[in-house]
Amino acid sequence: GLYLSQRKLLTHVTGDHDFTDRSDLYYRLQPHQNHDILNSYRVWTDRVDPNSLAVVSRLSKKMQGIFDRAALHQTDGNVNLHSASLDAEYEQFEEEVCELQKISIEDMEKNYLTAYAINVYNLMIKYAQVKVGVPTTNTQRLAFFNNVTMDLGGEFFSFQELENGILRANAVPPYALRKVFSPTDKRLRLALKVDKVDPRIHFGLNCGARSCPPVKKFTASDLNEELRIVALAFCEQDDNVMIKESSNTVVCNTIFKWYMDDFAPSTSQLPVALLAFLKGAKKQSLQNMIDKSNNKGSSSIKVEFFKYDWSSNVTESKKFSKSNLSANQYTLKSILCIPNC
Repeated sequence: GLYLSQRKLLTHVTGDHDFTDRSDLYYRLQPHQNHDILNSYRVWTDRVDPNSLAVVSRLSKKMQGIFDRAALHQTDGNVNLHSASLDAEYEQFEEEVCELQKISIEDMEKNYLTAYAINVYNLMIKYAQVKVGVPTTNTQRLAFFNNVTMDLGGEFFSFQELENGILRANAVPPYALRKVFSPTDKRLRLALKVDKVDPRIHFGLNCGARSCPPVKKFTASDLNEELRIVALAFCEQDDNVMIKESSNTVVCNTIFKWYMDDFAPSTSQLPVALLAFLKGAKKQSLQNMIDKSNNKGSSSIKVEFFKYDWSSNVTESKKFSKSNLSANQYTLKSILCIPNC
């Protein structure tokens, strides 16, 4: 018990006592202390690598290895999340990802923070799929993105807060009525300081759904070029942007609808904005449609959106439930009574 306490793997249920050999005090293993915080396996007390992006890169490589092995014997190529949770390196990953607790984002310059936040988001989505499961309904997705959190430098963020609060400079999320951070929220100081959100971040974020862009690694030094490449690659796919010159119609991924404010002032102006993310014949076709709009810009072009595919390339997922994000102090797995219960 003393060893686990020193390693910050065992804590008093209310945090009021250090470890003591008394039968009237109750302790909980740290991994079961905060179910809603992904990287809470232990309290990080080891050395912290000053290269924050290298930390995330190392963790991402380890998680990808876990996913690759979990898909190895699947005939459909899907990732078996149960197998992933039993992987020999998964528990090691759970401990190592706690290093993010000590990496503050407060002093990161714009490109560094953007690359770091995107990489962390994509990493933690995979981690959450293994640890808490994959949401399958709108209600579950709402809880997943708003209630599953991560500890970044001692500040706690949900996926919603990391994307819309930090990366989108505290913008209003889709279908929401207000900004993520209130004026009195101390995390507001950490949001990107930009006059306009770079819409290309949406081509880098992967929420675990099939309609999301693929996961790529981003760096601070080459961020602009990396975002340019992923934007072109995403929009090149007809499943994401389809140009129907014969019917004067553009059909887009729902991402463009959700984050319209980042791409264009209105839906009617989206076709013009799309030109920046297209190339070759597809770009020329869209330009032809715009040119034929009788000098009325793109107002006569019909814009439609594909149905978003929320399914994931995973199998044997835990059943996600918001109630599972709260520690249960009465289960034998999460409570230890020292020395005898």
